[in-house]
Amino acid sequence: MKFGGAGKEVADGCKLQSSQTTLERLTETLEKFMLCHRPSPELPTAPSRTPTVEAKVPAPPSEAAPTNRKGPRCGFLAAATKFPAHPSEAVPPNRKGPRRGTTCHPKAVAGQEDLQPLVNPAKSLSLCFTQLTSDNWEEKLDGLKSVRVLARHHPEFLQTKLHEVCLLLTEAVNNPRSAVTGAAMGTVAELHAHLGRAMDTEAEWTGRVLLLKLAQTTNSFIHQQANLGLDALVEGCSPGRIINVLLNTGLSHRCATVRASTAEHLHQLADIVGEDQILTAGKIFTERFLVAVSKMAVDSAPEVRHYGQKMLKGLANQKEFTVQWDRIIPVKDRHHLEKILKKMRQ
Repeated sequence: MKFGGAGKEVADGCKLQSSQTTLERLTETLEKFMLCHRPSPELPTAPSRTPTVEAKVPAPPSEAAPTNRKGPRCGFLAAATKFPAHPSEAVPPNRKGPRRGTTCHPKAVAGQEDLQPLVNPAKSLSLCFTQLTSDNWEEKLDGLKSVRVLARHHPEFLQTKLHEVCLLLTEAVNNPRSAVTGAAMGTVAELHAHLGRAMDTEAEWTGRVLLLKLAQTTNSFIHQQANLGLDALVEGCSPGRIINVLLNTGLSHRCATVRASTAEHLHQLADIVGEDQILTAGKIFTERFLVAVSKMAVDSAPEVRHYGQKMLKGLANQKEFTVQWDRIIPVKDRHHLEKILKKMRQ
């Protein structure tokens, strides 16, 4: 065996590798690899005249990209824009009835409800008493609907128990649930619109409860329903009954809303009867009408004065006015009214 230099030779020409020989060969291989893969030097390129610069303002996100807004408030706003608001906050629908003084009769308003004739009216009349006296408000609504159907399609059955039905209706008008109250006043309007002067004997009950309801709440829907019921009463009942209902309950009421509705419906009655007929209708009727107008013309509430002075102006243009005026209105009350009349004639 021969020993020499970087390696040791053994039999058959094989070399015995040492750690030094191995390290030298690895170093030589690595240097050759680095020389083969070293990039050739390149000249630097000149910078372009218009270098690309990233925009400072970010582009708007695409429609599909979600917004980076988290937290319960953002979720609430998203839900508010996606779903409709509460019915009371939404745009309300057009619920206004016909303007009084127009040709739109309460029957036209009532006719918007689809009420079909009953198969057994007598049985339905008996059932509606049970429903109207129930403590369940939904059953009360069913009973009120039955009364409206009877008034529209079977008035001959309803008139047999008309007084009892009207007493139950006046109780329903004062129900604490507004849905029942509104339906009850609509039912009263149906009775006056379809039964006409058959309701004369009940007008004192129905008219009084409608007028007094105006003083119990400020709900505009309830006021509208009450006035529509009074519209039907004035158009359906006889003038003598109407003036008793209006003046006995509403002429001197402390609530200005009640007095205003009284003045408005007294003016409606004047349009129906006619100013010339009012002054020749009879001693009691003419006297009560002129006294009421003289009080309304100087009322503290402007809406009451509006109708009072409007009626006074219409009556003052009639031939019989001066005679009736001097006979009915006391001298002490004429001074201020004469000024109003003088101003109207200018």
